[in-house]
Amino acid sequence: MAQRKPYNPNTAYGRRKLREEAERNYQNDTPQGKQDRDNMGFIVIIIIVVIIFLIFAATGNLKGFFKWMSH
Repeated sequence: MAQRKPYNPNTAYGRRKLREEAERNYQNDTPQGKQDRDNMGFIVIIIIVVIIFLIFAATGNLKGFFKWMSH
């Protein structure tokens, strides 16, 4: 079978096809693979929160951080 060229992510059709393909890949993954992918997303979120905390701490505005976290 001939290899098709990738979808153009700059078009609505291409974004839809790439999104559908990613969903299919996730659904066909093993339970361990799904768990690993979900855990990686959680770790990324924690890292982003820590970086934002460090930015607020460096500026001396920890009240702003806690206000941001409460939203």
